[in-house]
Amino acid sequence: MDFLLTMRLKGRAAIAGSVLLGALVISVVLFFLVGNGRVERILYFPREHGRGVVAEPRFLTRRASLEGNVTELVNGVLLGPARHDAARAFARGGTVRAAMIRGHTLYLDLTARVLAGDPDVPLGAAEALEILSRSIRFNFPRVREIVLYLDGQLPTFSEKKNI
Repeated sequence: MDFLLTMRLKGRAAIAGSVLLGALVISVVLFFLVGNGRVERILYFPREHGRGVVAEPRFLTRRASLEGNVTELVNGVLLGPARHDAARAFARGGTVRAAMIRGHTLYLDLTARVLAGDPDVPLGAAEALEILSRSIRFNFPRVREIVLYLDGQLPTFSEKKNI
């Protein structure tokens, strides 16, 4: 054991060890300062059988802007649940076209595909959008009003009515 404590490295071995130790220290400091780039969000989905919703915690990529974080969350809801006891809220293939926050209002533009008929979706449009709204408001309490667009147009069921 004393041999290991008194052993001295010379030349290239000392330089290589110092570089590796320095890289380790820098990576640990950056991890604690910046984090791993993931944040836990709670997404809501309808129950597979029966009424009600289930909450699913999911780690999503942290984005630089609030709009980016909301887009990441909405894409997670559109992707569907990972839980076996939850069902999809929206049809497959839907995406976020744009998200913009002004004050406490979120303007969210989705592709019309989100409300297309899908046998795996047990909800109507209004119920599905309410679940999406719940996920957004729970994770981003700053958002008080959500104005929804489908392919850049106000849907006929939500004209003059925000979710």
